[in-house]
Amino acid sequence: MTIVKLGIAALAATVALVGAASALDLKIAPPGPGKLVPTNVQLGIISPPNNICPGNGKLTAWVETNKPGTINILLVKKGGAVGGPYAVTTVKGANGIVMGSYTQNLVINNPVDAEYRVVIAGTPIQSNWVPLVAEC
Repeated sequence: MTIVKLGIAALAATVALVGAASALDLKIAPPGPGKLVPTNVQLGIISPPNNICPGNGKLTAWVETNKPGTINILLVKKGGAVGGPYAVTTVKGANGIVMGSYTQNLVINNPVDAEYRVVIAGTPIQSNWVPLVAEC
């Protein structure tokens, strides 16, 4: 009987030790909040009134993410240059949507007929192509 009692005591001690180790593991590994991930990006461009230059226009990009944070965007001209990165800080808003925006005022002095899009480097997230047209 003594051997059986020792065996049971050893088994109980082992179970207690394993349970304590598991609890310790849970305490050491805090749950991560997750990585900031962009979920959508949109671009809007307002050309000068009547598409006449010289004139003023406006470019606005809206970025949605899974949680508040800062995302860098790039502005791409179709067949041309890439501008940026531009930092967009997203915040939690109405209906739980997490969004931020970037706005650039445009002064157009020369004729332009181009298309632009916004991309988020390192992700497949990109906006549709949006035209900017002005005649001088």
